[in-house]
Amino acid sequence: MAEKKRKAVAPEGERPAKKPQTSKVKVTHLSTADIAKPVVASSPGFNLPSNASFNAFSKKSSAQSTLLLQSSTHPTIDYLATESSTTDVADKHVKHYIAVFDPVTSHLKVLPAKKMSVRSSVRTPGQDSNSDSEAEATQATPSSRAALTAAFGTKKSKKAVASMAENRLLAHAGDAADGTQDALSSAILSSIKDEGDDADTVDQATARANKPLPQADLSATDITQVYPFSSLIFPGPPRTTLSQMPIAYWRDRIGSSKPVNSRFRFIAHRVEGLTKPHIDNPADKTYLTNLQILRYIQLLLEIHTYIARLPHRRPIPDPEKWPAKTTSDASLSTTFLSKLISHFFPTSQPTQQAKTLLITTILALTLHIPPPKFHAGQDLPALITEPTDISLDLALQPAEVNKYYRELGCKMDSLTEGELTRYGWEKAGKARKVVDATGKEVSLPKPKFAKLRFPIEFPKVSSGRPSARR
Repeated sequence: MAEKKRKAVAPEGERPAKKPQTSKVKVTHLSTADIAKPVVASSPGFNLPSNASFNAFSKKSSAQSTLLLQSSTHPTIDYLATESSTTDVADKHVKHYIAVFDPVTSHLKVLPAKKMSVRSSVRTPGQDSNSDSEAEATQATPSSRAALTAAFGTKKSKKAVASMAENRLLAHAGDAADGTQDALSSAILSSIKDEGDDADTVDQATARANKPLPQADLSATDITQVYPFSSLIFPGPPRTTLSQMPIAYWRDRIGSSKPVNSRFRFIAHRVEGLTKPHIDNPADKTYLTNLQILRYIQLLLEIHTYIARLPHRRPIPDPEKWPAKTTSDASLSTTFLSKLISHFFPTSQPTQQAKTLLITTILALTLHIPPPKFHAGQDLPALITEPTDISLDLALQPAEVNKYYRELGCKMDSLTEGELTRYGWEKAGKARKVVDATGKEVSLPKPKFAKLRFPIEFPKVSSGRPSARR
């Protein structure tokens, strides 16, 4: 008979490997439906405050109950916890438990727990669910989508948001017992039209900023400062640039009673009228500035002519590589010309946008050339120019030049007989007679002048053709 094996006796002084059990722990598994179950909540992407308290909401059905937790204890953030739904097949049958141990009674309670995910959202300003008096103000507070529309939306979307807000206020006021509007609704409704007008103004200003036009100073009180030299003459500063304009040749020719020949009609018809007052009054800065502006216009016209003749999509060469007599005077340095070209054509590509900016800058400068009968110190209520010569120099149709002047804020209008006499444009303002193809003499209408005067009005930006209804 086989002898049973005996356990080795532990030597004296050694402690047994296992601690003898002196107390018992009673484990209870609670799964009754009447017992509140804890939750295991995770907050991915943010740290949940330790002092956040949640309100519990449940919806029971025959199959299961759905739990939802909500907290508004934070000053600006709302927290919402919903039951997590798993898409992984392996996690579909995983259950979560929480054990609660009571050391006094030595009871360990094991409870099933719901897995939930906490999400955060910034509370809309003005929300307060505990105040009935502010509930009406909450209705007038725009949502985040409406705020984005007000900041970045189109003109059409902004009007839609304003219309929806107006309808909500009117509907709320109609529910009142006495049929009158509350003070808040009345104030907001009275400001809706003004806000729409402001939005239109912002849209028009934004559209003008995107157009190839020199920047106008609409805060100016002097009509001559609406288009300041800082937005027309480059490179800056404007006074330094104007001082580099070579006008000695014009002074010598006019002083010797010799004509000044120019390939540009605008220059040829005005150089004598501006040079003589400067020769007679050399110390007057007004006549000197007018003559320098005319010389700067000639330089821009020469650059426009050269660029217009370049092959299509060919970059503008460096000024030192330009053909001889591209500009009428060689005293201007190539560095100066390079800076001037880089302003209008920063990429050296003669794009249509850049060429239009050059054209509109020339047209704005023509407004600074005074009329024939002008003397220093004369107060001009408007800046006026006759566009026939400049349209021929730019090789543009009169209708196109008139459109550019209107984009600059000018009004195209005929001058009265008194204005023609006062400004010295009697010959230019008279109606001309021509012979048509049949040999009959026909009177042409009086030419229209570009007039920049207060209040300055720009053409309205079209919102496009309305979409067809389906």
